[in-house]
Amino acid sequence: MSSEVTAPVPFPLTLPAVVATARRHCTERCFAYHASWRIFRRAGLKGHPGWHTGFYQRALTTHPLPAHGRVRVLICGASDEAMLATLARFLPPEHLEAHLIDACPTPLHLATAYARRTGITLTTGLDRAPALAGCTGPYDVIVTDGLLSLLPAPGDRTALLARLADLLAPGGLVLYTARIAGAAGVLEYDRIGRRLQAATARALWPAPADQRRHLAGQILARPSRPSPFTAPGQVRAAFTAVFGDVRCYLRRTPPTLTLALAPTVRAGQGSTCVGIAARAPRSLP
Repeated sequence: MSSEVTAPVPFPLTLPAVVATARRHCTERCFAYHASWRIFRRAGLKGHPGWHTGFYQRALTTHPLPAHGRVRVLICGASDEAMLATLARFLPPEHLEAHLIDACPTPLHLATAYARRTGITLTTGLDRAPALAGCTGPYDVIVTDGLLSLLPAPGDRTALLARLADLLAPGGLVLYTARIAGAAGVLEYDRIGRRLQAATARALWPAPADQRRHLAGQILARPSRPSPFTAPGQVRAAFTAVFGDVRCYLRRTPPTLTLALAPTVRAGQGSTCVGIAARAPRSLP
C-alpha cells in the first residue's frame, strides 16, 4: 500500500544534499543508483526526462487539458525532481497538481524540496508497480520515464498499463518516455555507470567497510539489465494492446555531446529516444 512521505523543510538540491538524502532513506538495493544519479544526469551519461523535453512540450501543448481549475498529474516513478521540473515548463505551477509515487523515499524528498521552492502543489507516496495499490484517480495526465524497462515480464508490463488506464480521467493522456538500445543491445555507458555506482557504494554507503566492499562487488558483478524492447515498434505495440489512440515519437540524434561521443553512436548503432502519447483506454477482459 502507498504511504505518504513528508519531507523536511526545503533544502538545496546540491550533490552533497542529494547524497545525504540517499544515505538517510535508501536501502542498499537503490543507494548507489540514487546517490550517483545527479552525476549521470549532469554529465549526460544516462537518459532522463530532460532528454525528452520536445516530446513533452508537443504532447502537453496539443492535448486539450482542463481549461479551468488544476490539472491532476500522476508521476509514476522518478529518480529525482527532473520529471516535475520538466512538466512545470509546460504546465503553469498554479494549475499543476502533481502526485509522485516511487518505491524509494529519496526521489520523493527531492521532488518535494523542489516543489516547495517553486510553489508547485505536490503530494507523494511510496508505491510499487505494477499494482500501484495506493493510487486513486482520476488523473488528467499520467507520466512515467523508463518504468516499463524495469518490468521485464510481459504480464507485468500489461498489468501496469491496464492500471494506468484505470487511473486515467476521461479524455486523459498517458505519456511514456524511454531509450531503446541499439544494435549493441546495451545502452551507452552501461559499464562506466556500473563502476561509478560501485565506487559510490564503496565510499558512501553508511555501513561497515566489509559491507561496503561487498555491495560494490555485487554492483560490478551484476549483468547488464536486458531491455524488454529491441525496437520502437515493440513499445508502441505494448500500448496499443491497452489504448485505442497511441502516437509514437522518435529521436535518434544524441541529446548530449557525451552521448554523441559514445563508440556505438559514432558507429551508427546508438540508442533511440522513444516517446509514447496514449489515450482512449480499451475495454480489457
